[in-house]
Amino acid sequence: MNSFYEHHRDSIRWQYRCFDRILLNGLIQPFQQPERVVGFFNTYRQLYPVSRHVLRDIADQFQRWLKGWSEKRNIPVADAPKGRRDDFVDPYFKGADLDAVVIILKAREPARIMTAIGDSKANRWHLQIANRWVVQIQLLYQRPAMGTDVCPHLSLPAVLRPRLPQSASLAGQPHA
Repeated sequence: MNSFYEHHRDSIRWQYRCFDRILLNGLIQPFQQPERVVGFFNTYRQLYPVSRHVLRDIADQFQRWLKGWSEKRNIPVADAPKGRRDDFVDPYFKGADLDAVVIILKAREPARIMTAIGDSKANRWHLQIANRWVVQIQLLYQRPAMGTDVCPHLSLPAVLRPRLPQSASLAGQPHA
């Protein structure tokens, strides 16, 4: 029997034949606790308190790094289209090298993020988790064994959520 199906069969409400894409939603578990984030910044970056400015600066640093990284490798960065993303990105995969990022999409999507709440004059801040609409980055790359993958972040522990190709059938038995 298929080991993926065997492991997750209690969570799967439909039967599948195959999937060609996986969405990796990566996060660093300890960074889901505000006190651990404060401790990290204090210990490893000598930054205290963690203010709105600190968090914004880190996001800006990542944007600058991504721009330089993609330009150096000649990888296009595009805003996600209004329609189906699959239709938009399919042409980028024609003739793409295996194990290579072929396009980077930026899209406003809901996400769980850490925000800094406080007073800039008194420089007193606390962190809290919030749901906000943010620009998320998706690196789309060609894999030899799985087709296309969508990965919103870099090398982080991830939750795998299979996504069926548009042409896949939801009926039938899982294959071995």
